[in-house]
Order: sequence, then structure tokens, then C-alpha cells
Amino acid sequence: MAKKITLKRLLTRLLALVLIALTLSLGFAPLTTHSVATSSKYRQAEEKLKGIKDQLATIKSDREKLANRQKTLSGELAYLENRSEEQRKVYDEALEQKEYALEAMLMYQQGYANALSDYEEKTVQYEQRIARMYEWNQKSVFEMLITAVNLDSFFTTLRLMRIIADADEQALAELEAASALAEEMKQDAEASYEEMVRLVDEADAVLQKIKNEKALAAKQLSKLSNSLELTKQKQEQLERDKTSAERNLKAIGIEEAAKRASGATGSHYVGTGAYIWPTPGFYQVSSHFGWRAKYGRFHYGTDVMCPTGTRIVAMADGIVTYVGWPGSTYHWAYGKMVVINHYDGTQTRYGHLSGYNCHTGQKVNAGQVIGYTGNTGRSSGPHLHFEIRINGTPVNPMKYFKWVR
Repeated sequence: MAKKITLKRLLTRLLALVLIALTLSLGFAPLTTHSVATSSKYRQAEEKLKGIKDQLATIKSDREKLANRQKTLSGELAYLENRSEEQRKVYDEALEQKEYALEAMLMYQQGYANALSDYEEKTVQYEQRIARMYEWNQKSVFEMLITAVNLDSFFTTLRLMRIIADADEQALAELEAASALAEEMKQDAEASYEEMVRLVDEADAVLQKIKNEKALAAKQLSKLSNSLELTKQKQEQLERDKTSAERNLKAIGIEEAAKRASGATGSHYVGTGAYIWPTPGFYQVSSHFGWRAKYGRFHYGTDVMCPTGTRIVAMADGIVTYVGWPGSTYHWAYGKMVVINHYDGTQTRYGHLSGYNCHTGQKVNAGQVIGYTGNTGRSSGPHLHFEIRINGTPVNPMKYFKWVR
């Protein structure tokens, strides 16, 4: 009998040695080189971010001086001391466009820098995890298996290793998602940068024209003002205002019909903080925030099913910083969209719209109608895609809402 036990223990030890050899032969590649490369990218992103912040600070300072109607203007604004009020007004309009363009650059660049930082942090954590796995395999597992008195003990340890392996798979999945998000944010930042540079150049051309020609007539100033993208959007909104009442009436009818169809249960989402739900009367979420392995991309926001023409309201007080088709500023998948900045580094986005009820530069209040749902962009049916970004980084919007009955 003693001999049989010895044979079992010998078999256990042999299996343990084989298992350890297999574990150590998996060949986890060190990620140190990748971390160094990421750090270099992060430094470059931070440098670019600083340059944008410096430009934006100058613009904001100049606009503040003009708004305060200071008698003595210095630096770049000195020549405006003897210019007409009309020239100052157009000059400020150009500065306003430049400010919004730089803020969009800043938002994207900050998001990219944050995504890189998160990826780098997860990379380091994964390296440490692998190092611990090596240490555990070489010491603790070996000691546990080599001293096992029977096969039951061996298989208990094997199950424990399987649990750790599953957790490691989760860590790897998170690392993969962080890598994909960083790459997507990089592409977004680059596309936005090119488009915003165009808007900055457009504003600079107007600023230079005013600076070079002291005696610009009212007609010439009007032409310069109308050449700005920001002015175009404001004028387009004046046209939309003519039909907004009719459109709102139709949207209210859609909401009332939805309430009747649902039996008027009263169950709905409410904000847990400053936010309010963006689609009054409609609360069915069809797609949530997060990594989509099936499509190989991140879903930045939350989708709410609702008929075309449903009212969309601003989720919080803020300033509209974009209205229109994405172009190269935002990804084409959004379709017609509205973007609002909320004073504290937070931004909300509303996509797949059918129409707008706001313009770039407009101040809006929480609950104010800013547009109407549709099926534009990459969309398989009428719904609203809404996002919340903090300092450029997408966050799960549903963290800011709770379901009440």
C-alpha cells in the first residue's frame, strides 16, 4: 500500500513538472519596448496639447479685451484703437470662430492624450501581472504541486490556475480595448485638427483683411462676416426658426402618442447629477457604451430608440460648438449632429439627427430643444446616439442616469 502511495506521489510530481514546463514555455512577450514607444507618443501629444492651450488662452484674452471695450488696446489689438465699432465687431466674430476651432482641437487632443495614458497604465499593469504569474508559477505552484499527496490536490490547484488564466484573459481584453480606443482617438484628433486648422485659417484671413485695410466700408465688412463658417450657421438657424414652432408641435404629438402606446407607466430615466434625459418620452436603450469585439471598434455613447422627428434636448447648460454634417471634423458615422460644451471640460454629442434647432456659438439651457432625431449617418433605424465626454475622453452616459418607476 505504501508503495502505491509513493507511485501516486511520483506521478503527481511528474505532472507538476510537465505543467510548470508548459506554463513557462508559453512565452509571454515583454511589453517594455511598447511602453517606451507609447510614452514617446504621449509626450508628443502633450506638447501638441500645450501649444493649442497657449493659442486658446491668447484668443480668450483678446476677446475679453474687446468685450470690455478697453480704451487702450495693446499687442496685436493696438491698431483697433482707432477703428470703427463695426470693424471691432467683425474682428470679434473671427476671433470667436478661431476660439471654437481651437476648443475642438483641444477636446480631441486631450481625449487622445488621456486614451494614451490609460493604455500605457494598462500595459504596465499587464506587465506586472505577467511578472507575478511567472513568480507564482515558479514558486508557489511548484511548492504546492510537489508536496501534493494525491491527484485530487493536484486538480484543485489546476482549477485555481484556470481561474487565474480566465482573469488574465479579461486583463488582456481590457488592454486590447484600450489600445483600440487610443488608435481611434488618434484618428479623430488628426481629422479634427485638419478641419479646425481650415477654420482658423479662414478666421485669420478676415483678421488680416481688417488689419491691412483701415477704411473698410460696411458692405465690405458684411461680406467678410458672411465668409465665416460661424456666421453662415447663425444665418441658417434664422431660416430654421421660421419652422421650428411647427416642428415642435409635431414632435410633441409624437411624444404623446408614445406615452399612450406605453400605457403611460411613468417609468423613465432621470439624471443623477446635472444631466437630464435627452429624449423626452422615449427611454428604450438599444445599444450601450463600450468595446464591441464583433465590430472591432468602440461604441462611444448610448443609443435610444425613437421615431424620426422626436425632440432632442440639451442635457445640461452649455454652448453649442458644432452643428451640421460631420465632414472631416467628426466621424461621418454621426450623421447630422450637435455638439455642446458645458463649461467644465465636459462635452455632449447628439448624432443621427434629422434637423437642428440651434447654431454654433449659441448658449443653451438644460432641457432646451436643440434638434430632432433621425436616421442619418451610420444608422440602421431612427434613434438618437448621445455621448458624454470629459476632457475629451468618452465615458459611459448611463452612469449619469437612473431608472425610476
